[in-house]
Amino acid sequence: MTYDFLIIGAGTAGANCAYVLKNAGKSVAVVDKEGIAKGASGAAGAFLSPLPGKKNLYNSLVNNALSYSISFYEKLIPDGITKKGVLRVSNDNFDKTKLDANALKHKFLKFKNIEGYYYEDAAIVNPSDICKYLLKDCDFYQEDIQELKFKDGYYNFKNFKAKNIILAQGVNTPLLNYPYVDISPMFGVKIDVKTSTKVPFNIHKSISVSANKHDNTVAIGATQQNHSMTPTECNTTCDKCPFYVNTDEEDIESLLKQARELIDLNDLEIVKISKGARATIKSYFPVLGKVIDYEKSLKKYPSIKKGTKIPSELLEYYPNIYTINALGSRGFVFGPYLAKILKESILEGVDIPKEISLEKLFYKYARTQEV
Repeated sequence: MTYDFLIIGAGTAGANCAYVLKNAGKSVAVVDKEGIAKGASGAAGAFLSPLPGKKNLYNSLVNNALSYSISFYEKLIPDGITKKGVLRVSNDNFDKTKLDANALKHKFLKFKNIEGYYYEDAAIVNPSDICKYLLKDCDFYQEDIQELKFKDGYYNFKNFKAKNIILAQGVNTPLLNYPYVDISPMFGVKIDVKTSTKVPFNIHKSISVSANKHDNTVAIGATQQNHSMTPTECNTTCDKCPFYVNTDEEDIESLLKQARELIDLNDLEIVKISKGARATIKSYFPVLGKVIDYEKSLKKYPSIKKGTKIPSELLEYYPNIYTINALGSRGFVFGPYLAKILKESILEGVDIPKEISLEKLFYKYARTQEV
């Protein structure tokens, strides 16, 4: 079987890329060694929330992606999204000044024993349902691909071949050497609970508590910490990792304690706990684009290490390989929006914004290697 695109990774990044390319008339296959949404995406809280604060490149990206993605999900699978807004409770990260400094439409709101700022344009989605729906018309293979072999214009595998590759692997060990993208795993945990309490909207402080979803469950989620283990590359899901320590009881206790500071959850029953390592880089920006061959580009243009900028079309690239990564804790906010941008870049030649381009990271990293 021959495909126009093979996407490696079946989380929100890979699933959204597959969907837009399939809708553009391309033949698409998706591969994941664990299954669809079995990694960080399946463990995501999948809260779709605005980012207040003084306007800058990052919160502008988040809020533009949010507007696009909420509309996308509402059209794609109406029963898969619960849009009831979010109450952001002031804390050290989002005090009154920061919350009030952005032009995002909001209002001050008191709710029970808390108060904060309510934003209407916020929602939550079911991550597994979304990823499975996005991939329903694409061929899916559960395989662990270890290397990429390119010959006569195709990447060849055991059961198929593809003209183009999109790497959407998250924190998993990359199949190519592109050291300028330094992915760090950031640990996230979510519990789904049943409760007789009616939660009217999402509530966010140091953790997030969702409104009652369509199945009447409530999600409680948090980005807990960076991994502190010596190996920084992830090769599997958290529960299968040799460095994984089962802290379910402590995590549940911590989440429930923080949730109860926001709202009383009566007749509580824990349905599910999910964990995953989310991919981030230091700047928190996601990254995407055609993958630059670092070694070949530096060999061809050694002055890059001294700060010389070369026109992008003259750099050396891995043939027909693209990546979308570092979506962090906002994977379901960024997923549809970034997939659209990457599709337009590949198929229509539209430039990727510099703040999320691989080129920016490539030049920054190269300069740091000058001795």
